[in-house]
Amino acid sequence: MATPSHDAAALGALAAGLCQDAGVGVEVAEAWGWDPQRRVIRVAQASLERDGPDVCAGIVAREVGHHALTRFPLFPLSFPSRAAADALQVALDRPRVSRWMAERYPGTRAWFGAVVEATPQPKPGTPAFLQFCIAAALEPLIVDKIITGPLQLALAPSVIDALSETRAARLYVARCVPPVDGSVEDEDALEDHYWCEVLPDRIDVRWLPSPTEQQVQAVAHEVWQVVRDRIAPVAERLLQADLAAVEAWLACQDGRVERARRVRDGDGVRDLVAEALGARLPPSVATDAVVGRAARDILDGVVRRDAPATLGAERTPPRMSPDDIADFADLPDLPPLEAEWRPPDNYEAALERVRDQIEALTKHLEDVLRPRVRMHQRRGYASGRRVDLRGVMAYEADPRRYDRLWVRNTIPERRNVAASLLVDLSGSMQGQKAAAAVLGTIVMAETLHRLEIPFAVNGFQDVVIPLLDFGQPLGPEARRHIAAMVQEVDGCRPGGNNQPAYNDDGPCVLAAAEQLLAHAGGHRLLVVVSDGLPEGRRSNKADLHAAVAHLAHEDLELLALGLGPHTEHVLKFYPQAVANVGVDRFAEEIGALVERIVLT
Repeated sequence: MATPSHDAAALGALAAGLCQDAGVGVEVAEAWGWDPQRRVIRVAQASLERDGPDVCAGIVAREVGHHALTRFPLFPLSFPSRAAADALQVALDRPRVSRWMAERYPGTRAWFGAVVEATPQPKPGTPAFLQFCIAAALEPLIVDKIITGPLQLALAPSVIDALSETRAARLYVARCVPPVDGSVEDEDALEDHYWCEVLPDRIDVRWLPSPTEQQVQAVAHEVWQVVRDRIAPVAERLLQADLAAVEAWLACQDGRVERARRVRDGDGVRDLVAEALGARLPPSVATDAVVGRAARDILDGVVRRDAPATLGAERTPPRMSPDDIADFADLPDLPPLEAEWRPPDNYEAALERVRDQIEALTKHLEDVLRPRVRMHQRRGYASGRRVDLRGVMAYEADPRRYDRLWVRNTIPERRNVAASLLVDLSGSMQGQKAAAAVLGTIVMAETLHRLEIPFAVNGFQDVVIPLLDFGQPLGPEARRHIAAMVQEVDGCRPGGNNQPAYNDDGPCVLAAAEQLLAHAGGHRLLVVVSDGLPEGRRSNKADLHAAVAHLAHEDLELLALGLGPHTEHVLKFYPQAVANVGVDRFAEEIGALVERIVLT
């Protein structure tokens, strides 16, 4: 038998490709779960040891599919129970998620088969509604040969009838998926459809998502309509029958309601519901609101424990339409994020890693700025290395020029330069990219500070995050802010912005440019560091294009650096850009940029 470490390594190898494609990570933990801040799927150690890497890889693949397609929380389903509605929609989403993943990653078919083989049979006394959800999550996979083998489940006759009644609709839902490559054939037609058909049924909508996300939501909206009209009424009939049976059992004997209250979220809730359904009492027994509430609570408890569920599929945030751009500063307050705290980077330790580079760069630039062989000579000083004969002659004619008789060797004036660094602090920068961003920022800040060249440093998520302003000394406070960049990326900086789910490039670039333009300087350079496409809560790609076009007419130079592989997108947005800057050479690239700032 493989050791847990071997199983973990095998799981990592199996899931690496699809997780990297989705931009999520995998780690072994005590329980299954989804960490939205770190974008990590947690795999239960016990499950890995018991079921093996193939089964766990299948679950991971399924969750990646939910992350890509599941959007049912955007479209509320009228149902007697929120827990039951979620369970039904997850169950109906699971076949289409698996179908989409199997088409995108054919190797996942075997994993999904392993997951089904490891899925236990519904236990005796399982509510009919829950039996329906379990079967609905599996049957279309078998019909479409995503997995092989018959549907071998022990189901109640009412459940079998409900499955037959909804089979055509459920197969339609399972096959209703967007293109696996995310392509959009006609963006204008899609946007018209989204505005007219999808938005009226969405909840809490303020901004327009990207075309790819519009397509995902449009398909999810079509699925929701089929579920609402053709599947949910049948499933609700089963749920109401379960509720009536449990209510009748609770009302038949004193003390059962109190017992239900004690176990509704505990391990005994399954046995209690099984006992109630096994009694087969007629639903004509008189009940009241208290009994009805207790019945719903314990049925919800069973559904939450045993129904198909996701680990917490992340919803892609909506984006602003170009026509809706107004005051970027007028933003609603966002709720605080729950994130695991981590300390900031150690500024001094990071400085030691790049100190030699900073020293060499500073010395080189000082050598250029302060030539040793031939320095400029200027007349008109009150003291100096030699007398200016022309000044003496002028003094004889005008004694008031007594303080202008000497010549000095002077250092050539530095360029009248001001620089600003704007760093992406969204969640995609987690790990090595955030650490590299800190190192690069330190190289730029320490070098320009020693050369006495004015500069500012900002991060950005949905808004600009000030780290160091023009004229502010590079002292302990500013160094703490720079070191805390990694905490902003993880969403756990005390008192910080902590919104790593967003990167509103367009409005943040404009805000940083406004700060730079307000500073006096003959040459102004704004450097933007990013690793991802604009994924804002108030802006989209069109806003970034508009911001860059606007700044083309301003008195500044704009340059972008794409940090990490697959950052060719910066070339599409910024006329001056360097893409695919390796994490290991980012500090060096920043050093070369500093030299350009000073000497060009």
